[in-house]
Amino acid sequence: MADKEVTQLEKMKIIGLFRKEGFSGDYENFQRVSGTDREFFVVMSNEQGIKALFRASLMLNAVEFQYVLDDKHTFVMEKAE
Repeated sequence: MADKEVTQLEKMKIIGLFRKEGFSGDYENFQRVSGTDREFFVVMSNEQGIKALFRASLMLNAVEFQYVLDDKHTFVMEKAE
């Protein structure tokens, strides 16, 4: 399931969750959490260019901050084959 691409409809629902929680910024990457089709990792950046990883759950209607992406924390995009 993690290899399945995130659909436009799912992205719109995820962005809706972020806006409902008051988050703003640019949505850079969306990736499914392995083992589920209702949870996603999302990379967002703010006006200063700082990127952060969030976990969004359409099942729980919740957004959870994970960590700031920097030299010690990176986001790896998995290639779907």
